[in-house]
Amino acid sequence: MKKKLYKFHDQTMQWLNELEFLQDEQKFLENLLISHFLDLSTPKLYEPTKRVIKKLKDAEKKGDEMYDIIQTHNKHLATLMESIHLNGNKEFKKEHKQIKNDFKIYVLNFKHVKKKIFEMIKEIMKLHKQKLLLEEQ
Repeated sequence: MKKKLYKFHDQTMQWLNELEFLQDEQKFLENLLISHFLDLSTPKLYEPTKRVIKKLKDAEKKGDEMYDIIQTHNKHLATLMESIHLNGNKEFKKEHKQIKNDFKIYVLNFKHVKKKIFEMIKEIMKLHKQKLLLEEQ
């Protein structure tokens, strides 16, 4: 049973590390949006930009919640690992499985938001490139 608990611990540490990386990505995406603010404020892009910013903020909030949940779960895991009596094991496995599923959904949602942001920035960069080409002629 202890091996299973160590496996759970390794997995929760992996989740925490990935969440920290995703938080860095979120900051990068926010800075990317800020650096293209004027272009994203055009009538054509205003509403899509507003939606994607809301989704990014929602992802950030969910990421913070997931981080807290996983931290608490990891502390519970540490208590179980130290305990001689491994009571509540089925509940813990169920909790671990639920967190694993929630984490996967969070990562998928975040990747979707990131893809939308990159698509918008890519479109802006294409327009800038076209403008530069026209100005050169």
